[in-house]
Amino acid sequence: MDKKQMPISELPFNFDGLEPQYGQIKHAELICPGVYFIMTKFNTDRPRFAGEYLVVTEDSPAISPEARNFTTPLPTIPRMFLCEYDYDCKGRHVVEYEAHKYLVEHGLPLPEGESLEEARAFGREVCPEYFGEFPIPEKTPWGPVIRHDRLWNGLYWLETEREGWVLAIAYPLYSVLFEDTLALAAQIEDGKEAETCGYRFYTYRASCCPLFEMFPYDEDGWGQKIDGAALQNALLENFPDYGLEDERNSPDLPAEQRILPIPGVGTDFYHFPS
Repeated sequence: MDKKQMPISELPFNFDGLEPQYGQIKHAELICPGVYFIMTKFNTDRPRFAGEYLVVTEDSPAISPEARNFTTPLPTIPRMFLCEYDYDCKGRHVVEYEAHKYLVEHGLPLPEGESLEEARAFGREVCPEYFGEFPIPEKTPWGPVIRHDRLWNGLYWLETEREGWVLAIAYPLYSVLFEDTLALAAQIEDGKEAETCGYRFYTYRASCCPLFEMFPYDEDGWGQKIDGAALQNALLENFPDYGLEDERNSPDLPAEQRILPIPGVGTDFYHFPS
C-alpha cells in the first residue's frame, strides 16, 4: 500500500446515496489533514469513465474558506466539499495548492515532482480569480517594455524599442507547442519555467508559428482577435516548409490538410494599438 493510500473504511465519509452521481469509492488517499483524493467506479452495465475527486472537510486546517468557495458542498454529507480532479477544474488547483502549502509549512514532503511554484503557474492559467493573472513582463531579450497589449492571460504583445512588437507566452501555456516552434523563442536569463512564469518571447515574424499552433485551443477567446486567414498567409510567407517536417518536432500535415495561401487577405494578422 502506498504511504498515502488509506483503507476506504477509514474515510470520515461515504458516498451512500451519491453513487448514481459520483460512483462507488474504490481508492482513497490522504493528502493532508482533512483533504482526500478518491477514485470512484460506476457499477453499471453502461460503460462510464471512473471519477477522480478531491474531498475536503470543513474543519481541515489546510483549506481556507476562500478555497472552499471553489468546491461543491456534498448534499447528503454535512460539512464536506468536493471538486473534480480535472485540469480545468478551478477547485482542484486551489485545494491542491493549499494542501501542498500546508505540507511545506509543516516540514512534510511534497509528492514527487510537485512544487508550489509549479502549482501557482498552473493555477494562474486555470483560476486567476484566486492565483492572479500571469504578470506582464517588464523586460524582454530586446530591452525594456514600452507598453503592452493583452491578448489573453499569459499571452501578451509587448512593444520594444529594438524589435517593435513581440509576443510573450507564459509557462505553461506554451506546453502545447512543437519543439521546433519552441526553438524559435528567446528567453531572458531569469526566465526559467514556473518560478518566473518562464516566458518565451517571439518576434512578430516568428509569432505566427506559436499562434497558429495555439489557435485551435481558443478560437472563441483570444482567437477572435487574430485574423486566422492572414495568420495562415504569414506562416506560409515566413516559414514555407512549415508542416513538411518531422512530426515529432513540428506538424507533419497530410496532403489534404496542407496550408495553402488565401488570396486577398494579406499577412497582417493582428492590429496593434496606434
